[in-house]
Amino acid sequence: MECQTSRNEPLTIEEYASVLPEVLDDQDVDRITVIGHHTGASIASEFAKSHPSRVDKIILHGIPLYTKEERKERMSNLKVDLSPKKDGSHLVNYWNWIQSRVGGRATLESCQMSLLHVFLAGENEWFCHHAAFAYNLEKTLLELRQPCLIISNTGDPLHYIIPRVQSLRDDFTYRELEGGSVFFIRDEPEKWVDCIGDFL
Repeated sequence: MECQTSRNEPLTIEEYASVLPEVLDDQDVDRITVIGHHTGASIASEFAKSHPSRVDKIILHGIPLYTKEERKERMSNLKVDLSPKKDGSHLVNYWNWIQSRVGGRATLESCQMSLLHVFLAGENEWFCHHAAFAYNLEKTLLELRQPCLIISNTGDPLHYIIPRVQSLRDDFTYRELEGGSVFFIRDEPEKWVDCIGDFL
């Protein structure tokens, strides 16, 4: 499926998920376990809902299940000025913002990866967050029929949302990991893989 969009119009979670069947077909893969982190958790959930015959199990880490008030607040703070400055302060400012979010809980390598990804994405880097904040994840979670593992780590900025998910779906499997940051999967890959092994 070819998504029709302009440079200034964000895609939706449904549109991001719509390309996944083509990826699987291209690789001659029929069914998968789909894994999503943060915005990816919404994409994975949408794909599992829209194409249930292609998804055996679901693993979600960091669930953006926001209230209407939270979604509105986040929508109003989407865009960051990434335009280049002669003195390089645009890079320093964003680096300092990342540090203010993760402190000493993440490796410098993960912080650098995050900064590079944002600037490589350029002026439309906010598109994916717009999609996540606009998406009705609650409705989708209620419709999922595959076995689902929900992972959270206590240092993740979305950790506080887990009780909301549990109130919706007490039939899901839940695992909590200690510490870390939003970059837990990159910084603690062995702990993360150990956490999903039994479920798989």
